[in-house]
Amino acid sequence: MRPLNLQLSVFALACAFPLLAPAQPAAKPAATPAVTADEAEIALAVADLDLYQRGLQLEIDALRLAQQRLAAAREARDDVSESAALQPVLTRQYERNAAKSLNVDLRRYRAVKQRLGDILVLGEYIDQLNAQLEQLHQTGVSAKQRADQRKQIEDLRAKAIDPYAVLDVALRDALKQRADALVRMRINNRDLLQELTSR
Repeated sequence: MRPLNLQLSVFALACAFPLLAPAQPAAKPAATPAVTADEAEIALAVADLDLYQRGLQLEIDALRLAQQRLAAAREARDDVSESAALQPVLTRQYERNAAKSLNVDLRRYRAVKQRLGDILVLGEYIDQLNAQLEQLHQTGVSAKQRADQRKQIEDLRAKAIDPYAVLDVALRDALKQRADALVRMRINNRDLLQELTSR
């Protein structure tokens, strides 16, 4: 079981995400005024899952290419090529290219990516808390320590907002079905980016 203080840190990070407002319906009745650009940015529909997945894959492919070019430039001790390999990463050109390939506005693409990413992170956090509760009986601690740990985890679980609860039923079910694959892609994308930008 992971230390509880790590989970507290994860919870603090998760609570910082700003885009967990209730999902907007994909279409509004004719009598409703047109949505603003900002409202459109955070509206989510089932089709956005494809946008998110395809966008992540395009980004992963671009980051892997940058990784290969960077390795070749460093092996050749070519500073100019090294800078050229890193330039699309540092300027987030890989995101612009993904949005362009998907024929979607960059602001919309980034908003969908942020919102779905936030939901997946919070979903994983809640899953971790639930797993810790299930594993408590397997730990070699005293009954009092176990009870204290259970109370702490249950308190955290009670404070954690279920990110899926703000979604409409169709989107919630579709996202839960694809969550594992999307989480893996998100982690892959994040790790590639961290590796490239930490060099």
